[in-house]
Amino acid sequence: MFLEHDEMKFAILYTLKRHVEPMNMPDLSEVLTWEKEVMGYFDLAVMLNELIEDGYVESKYYRNDQCFSLTEKGADTNSFFFERVPKSIRRRIEEAVGAMKFAEQADPNAVKTEILPVAPYQYMASLQMLDANEPLLELQIFAGSRAEAERAAGILKKQSADIYADLVRRIGKDSK
Repeated sequence: MFLEHDEMKFAILYTLKRHVEPMNMPDLSEVLTWEKEVMGYFDLAVMLNELIEDGYVESKYYRNDQCFSLTEKGADTNSFFFERVPKSIRRRIEEAVGAMKFAEQADPNAVKTEILPVAPYQYMASLQMLDANEPLLELQIFAGSRAEAERAAGILKKQSADIYADLVRRIGKDSK
C-alpha cells in the first residue's frame, strides 16, 4: 500500500518520532521502503528534503553519520496528524523500528567510536566499550580536524582491548 503525498510526510514524521534517536537515510529507507511498501526510495528522499526545508525535520551528525530528527515543529505536527497514517502502516513502522532497536542492543559487548564536534572545524574522537550494555570505558580525545578525529577513532576502535588492558594494569599497579 503506497501512500499519498501528505501521508508520506506524516509517515516520515511518525517514524522519526517512534525511533526517538536521529535516524540515518539507510535506516529510514529500511523502515519505509521496499517490502514495507510505504513509499519508494526517491519519494522518501524528496519528502525528507521538503520536511527539512519546511522546518519539520533537521539534518545533523549523530554517531558519525548524517542523520535526521524531528524539530519541535515536526513533533507537534506528528502529534496532531499521526492518525492520517493508516493504522496498518503505523503497525509496520512500529514493528520495523522495534526490530531495529533490538538489533542495536543485540551486541551487549560492543565497542563504539564516534566523531564529536567541539567547535567549528574542531573534533574529538570518542570510544565507548560496553559489557552487558554497561559502560566499561569511555574515552574522548581532542583531535583537531575531522580527518584526524576519524583517524584517531579508527585507532581507538582497533586497539580498544589493548587500551583497556593497559589502563587496568596501570590502575592496579598504582593501588598496591
